[in-house]
Amino acid sequence: MRPRLHNVLSYSVALLVFWAVLAWRSPGLSSLSSQAWLAAALWSAHFARRSLESAFVHRYTKPSIGAGDYLTEYIYYWGFGAWIAWSVSAPTHRTPAFSVQAAGVALFALAEAGNARAHLILRALRPAGTSEKRIPRGFLFELVSCPHYLCEILSWVGFNLVTQTLAGLAFMLVGAGILGGWAHTRHVAYQREFSGQNGREAYPAKRRALIPGIF
Repeated sequence: MRPRLHNVLSYSVALLVFWAVLAWRSPGLSSLSSQAWLAAALWSAHFARRSLESAFVHRYTKPSIGAGDYLTEYIYYWGFGAWIAWSVSAPTHRTPAFSVQAAGVALFALAEAGNARAHLILRALRPAGTSEKRIPRGFLFELVSCPHYLCEILSWVGFNLVTQTLAGLAFMLVGAGILGGWAHTRHVAYQREFSGQNGREAYPAKRRALIPGIF
């Protein structure tokens, strides 16, 4: 499957699955709590942005994605989307304190904006139709190789401050593990590509993979 089609399908269906479960739990959505509506708004904002970026922003180097990879991702996003929607719409679900929710929304918004900016920087790094590779510069790229992954994780930290469900926590931890591995792989690839030898630019020595100054 083409990477662009795969990503748009993955993210847009994750959004639809969430709303489908909410509608199933509360026909007409009339009995949903304000907490469930807030969770749905954050989930929708994230996956609507990711769908639009996949369609119009990202540049893809791989011609296709194997069935094993995209089916695994569908299970991850769609399965967790259903579980989280089920959890936030449960009658027993408790609403966190307003201050905690406000902090979560603020962190989520900042992280989403940071993720979007990092993706735009990466898009500009490689002109369309070329294979040129350059070191990412500016913004959080001065601190880590993959600020888009860092911001992705922070978005889900904010989401979990708002929702506080076991499903959301599991989704965040699994995702953080996956993104951490990807960040390490990309960081090592940058260091190998930009070794400072044979006239190549040297990759910044103090830059880390995912967490500034640590990892």
